[in-house]
Amino acid sequence: MIRDGNVVHELELPRPVGEVFEMFIDPARLVSWIGISAELEPKPGGRFRFEVQPGQFCEGRYQVVEPPGRLVFTWGWTDPWFGLPPGSSRVEVELTEVPHGTRLLLVHRDLPGVVQRLHDDGWSTFLDRLAAVLTGATPEAYPPGDPRERQRQLAAEGDES
Repeated sequence: MIRDGNVVHELELPRPVGEVFEMFIDPARLVSWIGISAELEPKPGGRFRFEVQPGQFCEGRYQVVEPPGRLVFTWGWTDPWFGLPPGSSRVEVELTEVPHGTRLLLVHRDLPGVVQRLHDDGWSTFLDRLAAVLTGATPEAYPPGDPRERQRQLAAEGDES
């Protein structure tokens, strides 16, 4: 959802905080729910780069790495089409222990207009995939296709509301 100009997602996951944290910093675990390859240096100032779909790379730098409960990293895309160069937005992930697992709060800041809606849609999809992996289910395939078309759809939906 978009709240106060930020993309915000909150969900509870039936796994311990440390296990959920590893899903964000271990390359093999990360690509089980987002992307197809990943290079991660999970330390303050360390780089990350992962391929979300063939030829579409997301890049950024870790700003805060506090196991097992907090990550902050910059975010952007190598493809200029997105209008969001690496480092131009920021993602904050807070993990909190709850009685039956972990509460995950993800806030993606500094996203402009329709790019905001595209990322809201993307995080919804990927966090659903994360939940599936953590419950032992096989996540649904990531929707194939050109994100430009999805962005056009989201822009049209925004114009209708």
